[in-house]
Amino acid sequence: MYLIMLAIGLFCGTITGLLSVGGGIILVFSLILLLPLVSGNHFTMQTIAGLSIMQSVFSTASGGYYYIRTQLVDKIVVLWLGVPAFVGGMIGVIIANYSSDFILRAIFAALAIAAAIIMQIPQKANENPIPFQFSPLSKTLTVIGGITIGILGGLVGVAAGFIFVPLMIFIYKLPIKKAIGSSLITCFLLAVGSFITKLSVEAVPIGYGIMLIVGGVIGAQIGGRITMSLKSITLKRIAAYSILIISMKLFYDLF
Repeated sequence: MYLIMLAIGLFCGTITGLLSVGGGIILVFSLILLLPLVSGNHFTMQTIAGLSIMQSVFSTASGGYYYIRTQLVDKIVVLWLGVPAFVGGMIGVIIANYSSDFILRAIFAALAIAAAIIMQIPQKANENPIPFQFSPLSKTLTVIGGITIGILGGLVGVAAGFIFVPLMIFIYKLPIKKAIGSSLITCFLLAVGSFITKLSVEAVPIGYGIMLIVGGVIGAQIGGRITMSLKSITLKRIAAYSILIISMKLFYDLF
C-alpha cells in the first residue's frame, strides 16, 4: 500500500509539474478513482481530504519559500486574504467532519468543474500594475472571500490555488510572478489551518501522506523537465477538459 501511495504521489507530482496548477484536485481525483482500481481500498472523503491537505502544506511551503526569498509576495494581500483563508480552512474541516461522503464528493466535483473553467482563462501579465488600494469595503469583501474559499478548501482538502491566482491577477492587479508567490503563501495558510484542525478531529494516515509527499516531490521535478519542451497552454487545456469530463462522471456516479 505504501508503494501504491508513492506511485500515486509520483503521478500527481508529474502532472502538477507539467501544469503548475491543480495539484490538489488531481490528487483528490487520484485517491477517489485510481486507488480503488489498483489496490481495492476505498478511503472516505474525510481521509482523502486529510491526505491531500497534508501534501498541500509541504508543496506550498516549498514553492512559497522561493517567492518569499525573492520578495515576490504581496504581504498586504496575503494578510487580508490568507489569514481569513486560514480561519476558513479550520471551519471547513469542522463542517466536513459532520458532513456525509455524498455531500463532500458533490462539493468536490463542483469545485473541479469550476477549476476546469478557470483554467481556460488566459492569465496575461499586468504590464504596468497599479498597486491595489484597500478601502474599508474591499477589506471586508476580501476577508469574506478568504473565509469562504478557505471553507471550501477545508471541506474537500484542496488549497484552492486555481482560485487565488486569478484573484491576485484580475482583482488585486499583481504581476504574474508576484500573483503566483502571493497565492502560494495564501494556499499555505489555508492548508496549515485545515491540517491542524484535521489532526485534532480525526486520525490522518501520516505514513501514506509521507509517501504522497515524497512521490510528489520527485514527480514535480520530472514534470518540470518535460514541460520545457511542450506548450503549457496546450497542456492546461487538455488537463482542463480532462478534469471537466471526470468531474461530470463523478456527478453521474453520485446520482
